[in-house]
Amino acid sequence: MDTSTILNTLIAYGALQALFIAFILLKDRSKGLFRLLFAALLIIEGITLLERLLVETDFIQAVPHLLGISHPISFIKPPLMLMMTAAITVKGFKLSRKHALHLIPFGLMLLLNMPLYLKAGTEKLAFVEDFMNRVPSYQSFDFYFSLSFFLYIGLYVYWSIKRMNTFRQRVANNALVNWYRKVLIAYSVFLLLHLIYFAIQPLGQLSFASINQMSMLAMTFIVQSVAFKLMNKSVLINTKPPDLGDLEKREVQEKLILDQLELDKIYLDDELNLKKFAASVAIPQAQVSSIINQKFNCSFKKLITQYRVEEAKRLMLNAGADKVKLIDISFQAGFNNKVSFYRAFKEFEGMAPSEYLEKVNREKK
Repeated sequence: MDTSTILNTLIAYGALQALFIAFILLKDRSKGLFRLLFAALLIIEGITLLERLLVETDFIQAVPHLLGISHPISFIKPPLMLMMTAAITVKGFKLSRKHALHLIPFGLMLLLNMPLYLKAGTEKLAFVEDFMNRVPSYQSFDFYFSLSFFLYIGLYVYWSIKRMNTFRQRVANNALVNWYRKVLIAYSVFLLLHLIYFAIQPLGQLSFASINQMSMLAMTFIVQSVAFKLMNKSVLINTKPPDLGDLEKREVQEKLILDQLELDKIYLDDELNLKKFAASVAIPQAQVSSIINQKFNCSFKKLITQYRVEEAKRLMLNAGADKVKLIDISFQAGFNNKVSFYRAFKEFEGMAPSEYLEKVNREKK
């Protein structure tokens, strides 16, 4: 079995995998908007990979009228990516008529491809064969028209990642947003490499067939990573965006919580618990817990412990020449016993408090 056959087998598997995942997502009766949009994206990728694979393997000779199907629908992918982002970052997001404006490029490309669709099968085959073997030129309109697609999809990917970055400033631990952001970053890297390769084609006299197979293989790997993640974490796709409510009100609440920690150092109270903390900022316990979980990606208890460890480090660093008693440091930092202090310090710093103190003393000398 030669290399080309192996690559084509992998690509065929990726195409079928994309369609299979889409079927699974659509079959689930509890499907939300993100699931539907994601299934649509995977169907487009599956069709695109299958058509390009048919061209690569010459099986297209048997079904020439399938040529050109994937080109217009590829212009649906960028809006889908952005709408998927909105579906997982905006509570209650729904599609409306204004979102149809994003499909204008798809409509235009469909009209531009109509002459190809009306051709006879043999004419379609001749057209595509010529296109695949043609080396692009910097003087060609087709070259710059193809480059414009990279700009078009790049803007949507950038816009989507930017929206998720803004969302993550408030909600750091939404599993679906974090995962989808990684997928889009991986896709943007693939897109950039594809763009560079395409841009230097006229210089290296490289055929489109080689970049076609390279891009198909890269997309296959992305589909496979998606499939693995969905199988590895079946609950991931069901994650819903939190209700951030009034952002201004939320900002005020976040500031109250941070002020209690940074300015008032409430964590020094060794009897502090969530109920007491919530009362100090006049915010319901559940809301305090939710804000801390989303803002700091950890529980209330862990956040307080982290602040206490940082306070203990500061005390050790600023201790005078007299011998420092670690038990005193632990109480001053808000811990109510030596065992919890040692355990927490080792968890966050990877060393015992005594080791850290020795290190500080060595650096002072």
